[in-house]
Amino acid sequence: MLAITASTLIFTACDDKSNNNDITLGDKNGILLVTFGSSYEAPQATFKNMSNAAKTKFTNTEIRWGFTSDIILNKLRQGNGEGELNGIIIDNDTPEEALETMIKEGYSKFTVQSMHVIPGEEFDEMIETVEAIKTKYPRVEFSIGKPLLDSETDIKAVAKVMAAKFTTQITEGPVCFMGHGTPHMADSQYIKLQNALQAINPNFFVGTVEGIGFEAETTSIGNIIKSLNAISPKPNKVTITPLMSIAGDHANNDMNGVTGETDPAEQSWRERLEAEGYTVTDVMKGLGDYDEINAIWMSHLSAAE
Repeated sequence: MLAITASTLIFTACDDKSNNNDITLGDKNGILLVTFGSSYEAPQATFKNMSNAAKTKFTNTEIRWGFTSDIILNKLRQGNGEGELNGIIIDNDTPEEALETMIKEGYSKFTVQSMHVIPGEEFDEMIETVEAIKTKYPRVEFSIGKPLLDSETDIKAVAKVMAAKFTTQITEGPVCFMGHGTPHMADSQYIKLQNALQAINPNFFVGTVEGIGFEAETTSIGNIIKSLNAISPKPNKVTITPLMSIAGDHANNDMNGVTGETDPAEQSWRERLEAEGYTVTDVMKGLGDYDEINAIWMSHLSAAE
């Protein structure tokens, strides 16, 4: 009986240590903003704008970033960004690394806010990261803030904001928003947003860059061009703009770049539209550049659970 009791105590102690129950936790609260990341220069100012929105609303709380892209993080850590990044965002950590660091610095209560557009694969991976940290540090408390287009209310609010931002452009011709696209069920949020925008003006369109999701046929640039060509009289001018948190690689290359490709599947949105005879203008802003959109993310941060 004594041997069994001793053995039980040993294994219990080992289990506590493996779960970090022996770590002395601090009592500080922290916010972690989570996004894909970017090595381009312009998005760093967008990240700063998003940070400022959080700092203004949560004045007494430490706010840091977690980037989910290993490729982006490696570029940033090696100083291989596109342009001079000027150290605007200095937290070149994964979400897991950022949380581990903050726990060691005395933080024990976290709100982890998704700065993603839809509740897709990246949001799911963020949840998995938080669950792993909770398993490792069971006494640390977490709440989760939802992505931008989480609910029907969010979709209507975003549609209202973006329609207002493009009141001038929509009088000159259709406005096409480029989202990312995902094989996740959340891909349907793009069509829901297009429906909400078209309820305001039928010449708003939402497409996706990769065209791999459940709504890929509907949201492809090829399908958008068919819809544009069906407008009577045919418009002369089209505006393109990212429906992503930042105007990064996809916006610069897949949307607005000059690839020189002859295969339409490899051409940018600009090239495809210009080939159809449209005059194309661009608005190179990410969603995080609009204060009204950041306010929606911040409302999710306030409601995190």
